[in-house]
Amino acid sequence: MPLFIHKKEKHIVELIKKHADQVVETVGLIRQAIDLYLDGDKEESKKYTKMAHKAEEKADIIEREVDKEMFEGAFMPSIREVLYVALDFVDKVANRAEKTGDFLTLIHPVIPDEIREDVKKMGALTYECAEKLRDCVYHLFEDVKKVYEDSVKVEFLEGEVDKYAWKVMETIFEKLDIKKFSERMMLREMVIHISSMSNKMEDASDKIDIISLKMRL
Repeated sequence: MPLFIHKKEKHIVELIKKHADQVVETVGLIRQAIDLYLDGDKEESKKYTKMAHKAEEKADIIEREVDKEMFEGAFMPSIREVLYVALDFVDKVANRAEKTGDFLTLIHPVIPDEIREDVKKMGALTYECAEKLRDCVYHLFEDVKKVYEDSVKVEFLEGEVDKYAWKVMETIFEKLDIKKFSERMMLREMVIHISSMSNKMEDASDKIDIISLKMRL
């Protein structure tokens, strides 16, 4: 069952969907940047990080436009407030993705071979999680009953990312012969940056699920 949308609000709904698309694009670019970095192509990775910056800027522009139109009176007050908060949480995903790319580009951590595939898997799961978050946003306006299923999937994928993050951390601190403690800490920071993206996605999906509950009351 879709949310009843007034004619003047349809444009805002399309902007909200476009914002979700832009967030997914940002995460996708960072996933590619991570893979390229792990494959040893740091220059190409840097290019994708720069592309992610531009994608994140576009998401910010769309978010500001939506905020402006909502504050001018779109949607019922009870929905408007939580929708504004949810949009902000979705936007934080793109911000976190951008920071992850910056870390790789500016810090240049040395990645041991033993963790490369697991870190790549973290990136792939993170992107899958972003796509499911986008489904949450779309279904909020198209079929609100599906939002809960989407949010459960986001939570599951976030948990899978955390499992790989824990595995990589164990390898870094218990199995690898890394002489400099600072190098271990840089790798730890990289893992935290990557896993924090899906953490933000879970936060956003929780907010969207709350809105879906309000719509069903």
